[in-house]
Formats: sequence, structure tokens, C-alpha cells
Amino acid sequence: MSTTTGTETVDRQRQRAERGVGTTRKPGGRLPTNTKRRRPAIAALAALLIVGGALIAGLLAIRMDERQAVIQISQNVGVGEQITVKDLAETRVAGDSLTLVPADRAKEIIGAYAKVNLIKGQLLDPGQLTRTDPIAPGKAAVGIVLVGGRIPAAGLKSGDQVELVRISQGNQNPVVLGTATVLDVPKQATDSAGLGSKSSAAQTATVLVDRELVKAVTDASGNNRIAVALLKSGTSVEDK
Repeated sequence: MSTTTGTETVDRQRQRAERGVGTTRKPGGRLPTNTKRRRPAIAALAALLIVGGALIAGLLAIRMDERQAVIQISQNVGVGEQITVKDLAETRVAGDSLTLVPADRAKEIIGAYAKVNLIKGQLLDPGQLTRTDPIAPGKAAVGIVLVGGRIPAAGLKSGDQVELVRISQGNQNPVVLGTATVLDVPKQATDSAGLGSKSSAAQTATVLVDRELVKAVTDASGNNRIAVALLKSGTSVEDK
């Protein structure tokens, strides 16, 4: 009797072992993993990432310190226009042998004249400026009225070198008045109708001409008999 009971007890234990009852084995017969062994490796990896991030941040800070503060144009400036404090901004660039204007020389730039068209966002080069007033002795800035069809299809912009023509009436031939440099084209003209548009609305521009041409140019413009021919696009005031 005792032998039979002992045999049954052994059989039950074997069956329980086969079913995994009373053991720490997971279903399928796999032993549980030891998560404690992974913790040191994860901690080491986290420390490595922290140190690496600090090194990268330090390098970036050093590189930023090496960048130079230079002058940047904050708004468009037409050729021949005088530079004001509102036209200048500061930015930082990596500078090795840069021919740009340092930010600490901004006061020296104010009052100079743009030799070329300066575009918002561009970095300022000293060669783009001049201390000479474009309206030199013997020159005059004249406002003219332009009508669609009497200007180039692409329109005009500051710095353009043009030829001014008086449109004759009747059987008379047109008369070339002379050459001029476009100093300014009003923003509203280029933004709304545009000097190169097909609109018949009158547009205006300021041109630099020889003093002796002032009377003829203003007379032709006032009588709506002036036309403009483009000779050279986007020149400097020194190329006029």
C-alpha cells in the first residue's frame, strides 16, 4: 500500500514538472531572463550618450565663437541711394580672409552711397559702396513719367543705363535726348502694375542725367512724349 502511494506521488511530481507547475519556467520551457545583468550595460550606454552630447555642444559653442559679426543688408537699397542705419543689420559668419564689413564698423558705412543694387539679406562688401555722391557736379536727378509700351517689356530697375527718346508728333522723327542711369523705381510701381507690365497706367522713375539735358527731359516727360530704351542692365553708378 505504501509502495503504491509512493509511486503515485512520484508520478504526480513528474507530471507537475512536465506541466511546469511549481517551477519558475515560462510556458514553452524557456527559463526567465536575468534583467539585472542588462542594467550595467544600459547605464554605461546612457553615460556615453550624455558625454558625447556634451562634447558636441562644446564643439558647436567653440565654432560659434570663431564666427565673425559682419554687416548684412536689412532692406533693398537701389544704386546711388545713401545708406542709413535702417539699411543695416548684423549677422555672424565663419570668416577666413573675408572681405566683408565687420559689424563694429557700421558707423563708417552710414552716409555712403550704393554703387550697385543691394538686396535684402546679402552680406556687405566695401567694394559695393562709394563716398562720392552720384549726383556729381554737372549731373541732375530728374523724375520722369513713363507710359506702358514706351519702356522695355522686362521693366526697369536701379542701375540700368538707358537712352531717353522724345517722341515726335506728326511726320517728325523721334529725337534722342541722351543717356541716363536709373537711380530709383518706386516700389509701388514694380509691385502693383510694374514698369514692364502692359498696363497703360503712368509709371515714374528717377534718372541721373547731364545737367544740360534737364530742360529737354522734363519737357518731354511733362508732355507725355518720352520713351526709354535699355542700353545696359544693372550697371554701377560708376559705369554710367
